[in-house]
Amino acid sequence: MWPKRQNPFLPPARAFTLIELLVVISIIAVLMSILLPSLTRAREAGKRVACLSNMRQLAFAWYFYTNDHDDKLCSPDTYWNDPFEHQYWVGDGLPVLSNDVGGSEIAIRNGVLWPYTEQTLDLYKCTSDATGPLRSYSISNTMGGRIRDGVTPFHSVAEIAQAPSRCVFIDAGTRWPWIVDSFWPVNYDNDRWQWQIHAGHNITARHAGGCNMSFADFHCEYVRWRDFRTEKLAFWEIGPDTASDDNPDLSRIVELLEGR
Repeated sequence: MWPKRQNPFLPPARAFTLIELLVVISIIAVLMSILLPSLTRAREAGKRVACLSNMRQLAFAWYFYTNDHDDKLCSPDTYWNDPFEHQYWVGDGLPVLSNDVGGSEIAIRNGVLWPYTEQTLDLYKCTSDATGPLRSYSISNTMGGRIRDGVTPFHSVAEIAQAPSRCVFIDAGTRWPWIVDSFWPVNYDNDRWQWQIHAGHNITARHAGGCNMSFADFHCEYVRWRDFRTEKLAFWEIGPDTASDDNPDLSRIVELLEGR
């Protein structure tokens, strides 16, 4: 059988050469290397905004609770089975491994803020938090907690001075199944403030080297840590002693946690 002859009036068929294919692939790779970081940053920015939205709704729930309870703040602690004047915002219980309630949905649902959150479990979890616990946030000890390091907390909304600069909710981290206790990552010793972290409670830097906070006037902020040691501390890479000296982030946290 004779081979089929090509139409003389059409240009000869031509395929991509290997060099041309390699050039196209190289261009695509360069474009991806340029675009992917931008897409990653945009995705993280979206998660940060979602986290701020969670905090704002939790802050409103925190305030609505006070309207129904004679202006009194709920307890920022999580020890539901310890005696305390006010009720707990979540009810994890004592930080012991035999505790089956801690870190569970029951602990969140038993908290006094649950009825004011439209019973939405997602509000308690930051979308950037890839760890296991169901809850990503903590309440400042200054808001209804106990006296620590000489700082007297507020116990009613009327007592809160300088509300725009008083932290309420904040991103928090843990190596436990839940975030233990109220937010108090500092201590005053030898006439100076120092970072204080433990396995059940730590600061975080999951939002591009910073964290989100809500304040007593209901506004929310993203706070970027200024000292590289603070970020390392947040990821458990260094200890409090290494991160404390001349740390502007430590000074700012102390100011945000001031009480009466």
